[in-house]
Amino acid sequence: MEREQKGMDKRVKDLLEKVKITAGAAVEAAGKAAESAGKKAGEVVENTKLSLKIFDLNSEIEIAYKEIGRLVYMTHAGLEADAEELEQILARIDEKNAQIAALKAKQTETKTTVVCVNCGKTCDKNDSFCRYCGEQF
Repeated sequence: MEREQKGMDKRVKDLLEKVKITAGAAVEAAGKAAESAGKKAGEVVENTKLSLKIFDLNSEIEIAYKEIGRLVYMTHAGLEADAEELEQILARIDEKNAQIAALKAKQTETKTTVVCVNCGKTCDKNDSFCRYCGEQF
């Protein structure tokens, strides 16, 4: 009976050790998943901020286009339009477009994924080939 008890104690200890190892692996996996989710959330937040800035700049460009339209109509109606004002508006549009290009470049840098042009699946930015269809990036 005592021998049976010792055998059972060893099996219980072995089982508990396996549970401990499995739990440790699960905790490690959960930590990695949380870290990955945090990075992805940070990427989404940063990308959203950049998109909002781009939207604002595009809105400002649309306003500038309306100002140009007003000046063109003034010329059409036989009124004198200020050429210097037109140059300033065009310079503002050029500046806003340059800012948009810089923000879009930053968005591309911060992305951790790319979309395959061949199959449309999402892959890791560091992949050389699409993991779904084999297309080279």
